[in-house]
This record gives sequence, structure tokens and C-alpha cells, in this order.
Amino acid sequence: MKKLFILLISVASFISCSDVDGVTYNDSSTYLGFQASTYNLPVVVNSSSTVDIKFVASSKSNVARTYNLSVVTEESNADPLTYSVPATITIPANSYEGVATITGTDNGLLDFVVKKLVLEVSGLNAKESTDTERITINMYEVCPLVMEDFVGVFSGNLYYWDNGDYDIIEGSAPNTLEIVDFFPSTTNPNLVLTYDADNNVTFADQNTGYYDSNGGFLWLRMSAATVGTSKIDPCTNKITLKVKYYIPNLGAYPDGEDIFTKQ
Repeated sequence: MKKLFILLISVASFISCSDVDGVTYNDSSTYLGFQASTYNLPVVVNSSSTVDIKFVASSKSNVARTYNLSVVTEESNADPLTYSVPATITIPANSYEGVATITGTDNGLLDFVVKKLVLEVSGLNAKESTDTERITINMYEVCPLVMEDFVGVFSGNLYYWDNGDYDIIEGSAPNTLEIVDFFPSTTNPNLVLTYDADNNVTFADQNTGYYDSNGGFLWLRMSAATVGTSKIDPCTNKITLKVKYYIPNLGAYPDGEDIFTKQ
């Protein structure tokens, strides 16, 4: 792939330095490869989604170039009922790249566990070569976060506090949820969760208002060792928080996990 990128840069530099249009570039040997070695294909629950994969060449041709595209079954664990792969990928005439669209379908067979689909290109001619003939597509189920369906009463399985039921509401700020009265002994009792487009959750440090027997007020913060793993999962109506409880200037408890599941 390194050779391919060098040649592509060389071709781009040549084009930018000349004003000649309509020139076909041909080398004695053409290098080809997928634009990326790994693609993600999140599939919407009970629906279908697509991802475009690109196969690029180091030179143009005045005729279309078509190559075989197949599934490497011994390296794939995605169920064949959950994907559709075209038999070929074509680089059009006078172009450097070809595109193939891969379709993923839930079919009740996908969940949040990533399934691997490995594809291989073949059918290159004697003057063509590649060192990236295989790619991996990671398939997994995703669910849109529909706020009015998600919020409600959740049961909490908590690391530090006693388990119990909590109301979770839509926050006043965009892309936020609030766990109501999570810190009942403070003037700001709600725990505010901020989520991004991938439903990853962050939250600010907050004083719980609880005076710990070790000699100070207990605070809550995100677990630094697991940043990015606090998640909202609309597929299972569950919120998982990776947490760290600590007493400023004294010490901290081990990382823990708070899980809220909608009733």
C-alpha cells in the first residue's frame, strides 16, 4: 500500500503542475488497493444500512477495469443472511477509483456484538499488483435514540450506592439526559449525562453530598481508564456508566460500573 500512496502522490503532483487535460497515465505496472483496510457497517435495528468501499489505482486506463469481489468465508463470522456483496468492483474508464456498495440487513440476527465480514479482490492482470487485496467490514446493530420512547423509570444496579429505581428524563440542554435525584443530599441532585452521535456518554465531576466515613465528601467522576465506554444502548434500553468515586486530597475507590435498565 505504501507503493500505491507514493505513486498516487506522484501522479497528483504531475497533474497539479501541468495544464494538459485528457491525458491517460499508464505505467508499466499499476498498483491497486482498497482505500482503507477496515470499514464499519452499523446496521439500524430491523432495517438495512450500506457502506461504500473504494478500490483505487495508481494510474488511469481508457477502458473500464472490473475485478472479482468475494467473501473470505473462513475469516468471516457474519451470518450470510445479514449481508449482500456485489460479485465485482469496477474502476470506470479514465478514473482512479471504483466503488462497491455493501449492504447489511438486521434480519433479527445482529446485535451489539461486532461481526466480521472479510472481502477479497481478485482478477488482476499481469501488469497489475496489490498488497491490500483483503478488507474487513465490522457489522453491528445500532438503534436510533428516540427520546420519548427511551426516557422513563429505570432500575439501577449501582457500584457504590444501594440499588433502586430512578426517573430518567430529557435534559434541558441539547443531547443530555438527567438521572433525577441521583444525589438527593445536594442542592444539584440530578446527574446530567451528555451523549454524542454514537451514544457515548460523558458527565462532569460532581459532589455527591455524602460524607464518607474515610473523612471527606464523596465525589463522582468518569473513570479515566475507560473513557468512551460509558454508553446509552437504545437497543436494550440500558445506560452503562464507568465511574470513579473519590474523596478529594484523600484517595479513590476502584473503578466501578453503574447500570440503569428501563423497566
